Amino acid sequence: MASNISNMMLDRFLLAREMAIAGYVSQIITLETTLSYKQLRRVYDSIKTSGVERCRSGRAVRSGSTIIQSNLDKLQASMLMQLYRTIGGEDVLKKTNIDALNQAYRMYCALRYEIPGYEHRSFRQLSITDAWCLADELRSNLAMIEHCPYCDLEFFMSTNARLVSTRQECPFCKRQPHEEEEMNEIHP
Repeated sequence: MASNISNMMLDRFLLAREMAIAGYVSQIITLETTLSYKQLRRVYDSIKTSGVERCRSGRAVRSGSTIIQSNLDKLQASMLMQLYRTIGGEDVLKKTNIDALNQAYRMYCALRYEIPGYEHRSFRQLSITDAWCLADELRSNLAMIEHCPYCDLEFFMSTNARLVSTRQECPFCKRQPHEEEEMNEIHP
């Protein structure tokens, strides 16, 4: 029994180390690992002593309302969350999967360089913390993956998005999924 407990603690410390190096903020690491801030400080000290550099992505945990402010942000969130769901499966709708999220984030970062115009200033890259926040919204039913019947693609939709048009509009074809049905109801 003591062996199982020490293995669980070791797993939590290793996960915290991996998350810290990847750039997650302390608040998220403590939520995912249940380590105290004091224990997390020891993890940070260990990383610093080993000479490994941590990616730092800011200190704020944000919601969809501050992450998704434009169609371009929604496009990136859709790409990232689709990768996450593909890697993690449908279970990501019930529980945050850090391994799948890390893989999806690395793929998202690599794919960004394949998109023309990525270097443009307005094409702000989402951080790993943003990725976790979006995944948490997906898990909490504050966001969903919506299917667009016009372009036959799926996109991420956050109920916390500020603008109603940004929230409901497909970022790929810029139409609302139920636009035609609503038009038929207005003009029979």
